[in-house]
Amino acid sequence: MTTTAAVSCLGRAPREDARLRLFCFHHAGGGASFYNTWPARLPSDVDVLPVQLPGREARYREPRFQDAGEAVEALGRELGPRLDEEPWAAYGHSMGAMVAFALTAARLREGGRPPEALFLGAYAAPHVSSTLPSADRYDDRELARLLVDFGGLSPQFLGRDDWLRVLLPILRDDLRICATHRRAGLPDPDDGGARLPLRVEAFAGADDPLVAPDAMRAWGRYAHSFRMTTVPGGHFFPRQEPDPFFDRLSPSLARLLADPGAPPSGPG
Repeated sequence: MTTTAAVSCLGRAPREDARLRLFCFHHAGGGASFYNTWPARLPSDVDVLPVQLPGREARYREPRFQDAGEAVEALGRELGPRLDEEPWAAYGHSMGAMVAFALTAARLREGGRPPEALFLGAYAAPHVSSTLPSADRYDDRELARLLVDFGGLSPQFLGRDDWLRVLLPILRDDLRICATHRRAGLPDPDDGGARLPLRVEAFAGADDPLVAPDAMRAWGRYAHSFRMTTVPGGHFFPRQEPDPFFDRLSPSLARLLADPGAPPSGPG
């Protein structure tokens, strides 16, 4: 029987009338609000559930994670009961893609209910060299300028030191999470038996300056069923060029609702 109490990383309890829960994991420096517009874009039977890491937005008073293993372990404790209740899928964007995949891999190791599908956007496969900026290489102004160049920050922030003093520490801690992704228990892609029994769909922005389509295609080494889709836009293509992205994601979710056991329908 489905319970109704929300856990702290979710802004609300899941809808009981939904046929599929889509847990959404945000990018470095971001928050759950990245997904505010998604429910209107996706099938009504899909319950979009943004996952909020601590230290930002509604959870700004809570200490932030700096280690991928600790973040994934904590999310597993909080979300585990929800993931065992009803059919679910996950979408992760940038850092969120790594978190979603690591959480899924951990659940499979522990015998938990697997997702119907895993959707990953704008994050290189773990064995591919990362092009994300280092947490400590740049001073605040340099890091803010990089964010503007990547499309993750409005230029108006460059003149607002008060805003940057709030935003940049969050981003730096999230970049530390990305730099420690090997501590999150990801499988070894060189182990032929390590491919997870998952259906994975990867999305790449055609003009992403951080993550090339080939880096997204490399996720195919981690799952038995894989599909790769390149969409218009840069690193934040769901926000920059939403229509082409949702034109692919929405039908994929509709196929899950119609036939949960079906594999992705070929390369994009």
